[in-house]
Amino acid sequence: MSEPGISSMVSNGLSRDRNAAYVNGGFEDVDLETGFPAEDKRAAAEDYSLFSMLPNSGQIQDFIDNRLPVKEMRDYKHVLLSLVLGGGYILYFASVMVIKTKIEDTDYWCDADGLLIILTILVGLGLLYFQVFKPLLGKKFTEVVVKPCSRTLRPFINGRFASLIGCLLVAAVVVVVVVVDSWNDQIRMQSLIGIFVLLLLGFLFSAAPRKVRWRHVAWGMTLQFLLGLLILRWSVGRAVFQCVSGKVATFLAYTDQGSSFVFGALVSEMGIFAFSVLSVILFFSFCIQILYYWGVMQWVVIKLGWVLQVTVGTTACESVNAAANIFLGQTEAPLLIKPYLPLMTKSELHAVMTGGFATIAGSVLAAYISFGVDPAHLISASVMSAPAALAYAKLFYPETEVSRTTTSDIQIEKGEESNWLHAAMVGVTNAIPLVANIAANLIAFYAFIAFCNGVFDWTCTLAGAAEGTCTLESLFGWIFMPLAWVMGVQWAECEKVGELIGIKTIANEFLAYQRLSEMLKNGELSKRAEIIATYALCGFSNLSSIGINLGGFSAMAPDRKADLAKVVEHLSATFPKAKRD
Repeated sequence: MSEPGISSMVSNGLSRDRNAAYVNGGFEDVDLETGFPAEDKRAAAEDYSLFSMLPNSGQIQDFIDNRLPVKEMRDYKHVLLSLVLGGGYILYFASVMVIKTKIEDTDYWCDADGLLIILTILVGLGLLYFQVFKPLLGKKFTEVVVKPCSRTLRPFINGRFASLIGCLLVAAVVVVVVVVDSWNDQIRMQSLIGIFVLLLLGFLFSAAPRKVRWRHVAWGMTLQFLLGLLILRWSVGRAVFQCVSGKVATFLAYTDQGSSFVFGALVSEMGIFAFSVLSVILFFSFCIQILYYWGVMQWVVIKLGWVLQVTVGTTACESVNAAANIFLGQTEAPLLIKPYLPLMTKSELHAVMTGGFATIAGSVLAAYISFGVDPAHLISASVMSAPAALAYAKLFYPETEVSRTTTSDIQIEKGEESNWLHAAMVGVTNAIPLVANIAANLIAFYAFIAFCNGVFDWTCTLAGAAEGTCTLESLFGWIFMPLAWVMGVQWAECEKVGELIGIKTIANEFLAYQRLSEMLKNGELSKRAEIIATYALCGFSNLSSIGINLGGFSAMAPDRKADLAKVVEHLSATFPKAKRD
């Protein structure tokens, strides 16, 4: 049979697939009667006989031969589904606005119709940006506006003289605002003193004091200060964070439904820690992995990293990692920049590790909220830590080499899961080792602290002290009292807050937040001391984290083990976190 005859029997796309057999395998594997590979002859005959039985089979065959590409068909289905869902939501939104159901004892913009309006506006702006502005004007806007502005401002921003003036202006503004705002509350002036004390310590112990770029320090401090004003001092910003944190707490509380179904009274009535609190981590990881599959987390991380790079002036990898640390842990966030770790300078490696020490993962954030810690302060502490960690990292370990990574090099891909349900399953599976690790560490550290308390108390008893008066917690309290004072805690409460800082530094923040929860239940701390302690404990800076970081980074960049050891040797675990506090 001639080749035109073959073309009349098969579709264009199928013909292309089969014709590959001529090129790759020769004619010996091809049936010349049908034009198909021999093993597919029977299937082809069945398909062809099926078409011949249909009415108007010639027309159907012509349609198949000239059918639209599969991708275009999928696009049409996607558009149709979007129109149906969009139309349905518009009808729902209109009905809500008409009915105007009044919800008693709630904030309109946080719980009632106002929240629906805000969410609708945000979703609409997002669709407008991704579906209209970015495809049509994104590149042109970058070429016409962003790049010229960047070229114009870069000499001023990067100039040494301009950086010095900027630093002095920032310091002056911070001092004036804090002094005016704290004039009638002198205790708050302690925190201002603490900022300069810790900056001085960072400069004195810096690896290269003469190489410090003060732009990094000034902008990092400025962003932290602005975020503090937004969250703590501006009523609207405070209300927004309170609303968001309340929604997060409510969202995570749904974990009890799943854990109660599995564990029953152990959760619903007894509230046992291992079954109630740790279950929150599973649910949170479940949701975060879905967001990663959809690309939401990657987009947020890249945009926040860009903001940090433009303002603080750090390199692309440092900035992206710092942004990722707001949501991810100290070993998960560096996975986003894993291909670039072998190329990074020692200062960049130090900044990446410092970002991990200065923040906590979103998964354990859920557990701390379940302890009764204010979620608004936990969330704001995680956000404020990112620029401050970069600032102090660059003060403590300045850049002395030339970076080999740029923003254009950073490409964060979506997950490889087949669908969102697969991604959710992966998230839960990944959280199981984390939950087991937390439980195992708590058992081991509680036992170790009890042992140390016994030895310490026995030593004090031999010296004439009353039995049970000497504990490791009290020793930590005495050692860290000065640090608690410069952070703004009243002297009468410095021992308690110092105890929390000591537990967090020697053991981990999980134990420290548990102890804070006990103190809050017993009314041992004032509101100010509670807030300062909440911010001070919000980070992974402890002795065990050094080993975790060394192990994780050594696996991701085995050729940099020597450099990683030098970075850790320079006490990156202690001072960056102290500054962030």
